[in-house]
Amino acid sequence: MAVRIGFVGVGYIAKEHLKRVLTDPEARVVALCDTDPAAAEATRSSVLEKLWATAPQELLVPFAEAPLYAEPVRMFQEERLDAVFVCLPPFAHGEVEFAAIEAGLPLLVEKPVALDLSLARRISGALRAKGLIGAAGYQSRYSQIVPFVRETLGDRKIAMTLAHRFAKLPPRDWYRHQARSGGQVVEMATHQVDLLRLLVSDISTVYVSGARRIATHETSEILDASVASLTYANGAVGSLVTNMVSGHGNPTYARGIHIFAEGLTVSILGHEGESRTVEVVTADGRQEWTLIDDSMAVQDRAFVRAVRDSRPELVLASYEEAVSTLATTLAHQRSAETGRPVRVGALLDQPA
Repeated sequence: MAVRIGFVGVGYIAKEHLKRVLTDPEARVVALCDTDPAAAEATRSSVLEKLWATAPQELLVPFAEAPLYAEPVRMFQEERLDAVFVCLPPFAHGEVEFAAIEAGLPLLVEKPVALDLSLARRISGALRAKGLIGAAGYQSRYSQIVPFVRETLGDRKIAMTLAHRFAKLPPRDWYRHQARSGGQVVEMATHQVDLLRLLVSDISTVYVSGARRIATHETSEILDASVASLTYANGAVGSLVTNMVSGHGNPTYARGIHIFAEGLTVSILGHEGESRTVEVVTADGRQEWTLIDDSMAVQDRAFVRAVRDSRPELVLASYEEAVSTLATTLAHQRSAETGRPVRVGALLDQPA
């Protein structure tokens, strides 16, 4: 039987999920919820227009006819759902997740899963107490790049990492407010942080220098640029370099993640959602592989099957892992604010 899915938040990132879920024969999108009905209907129309000629009608018709709610609690009460995609901006998490958990619904929550670590830990605890599957939107964990890089690194000792995330300021008003977006590392470069945690080890300490050089306080509260020194739990060191002032373009090398290990360097070039190149440099020379996969589609199908078959192990990016990634990015922000190193464990050790 197909998994009956509701969406809370029907904006940009929901559109990306919908384009994938609506081609999954094991899923049916049967209900939508958004505080802006006009924007939600625009998303629905856009997705249907894109898929109508290619996706099976039995998958599209339930979505085309799905009722649109303004209140998630009402949707949870009135619709027969098996799972929920929570595609909200960072500041809006909390009540929706608790209401879905109370209704006994597994969740896939887009990153960052919250802006408050205590809130995220309470949600994680509520999922665990109810025995519900909780997934987070870190699709890079589902990319074929991960096993490829892991096999390439083998058991070599890693000495250092270098990660970049350069971008322009997104055209969404909430993004410019620190209390609503969390800033670039919490909202965007969280993907790089999560992949580093997965491929290298947990990050134990973050020490950040940040600046606001181009945007003014009137146009943006978040940092324009930051340089972070990272210390990993396994003893490796690294840096995470970010900016939001390079909308004019970036140097070709300034993308992705570089891992310097004993006898080789592995570079993952590109960002999540793109075709990526893996470059491996050894004493024998340089080799490149381009890996093209839709990791968000793999992620969404894994969640659907985890729910259908009661197999939480299919979820590679759990909500609990997302809490640890959130703690690392919040440590980054606290260090930028205080000018002092911050231990990630100290944040996680605080009572939820």
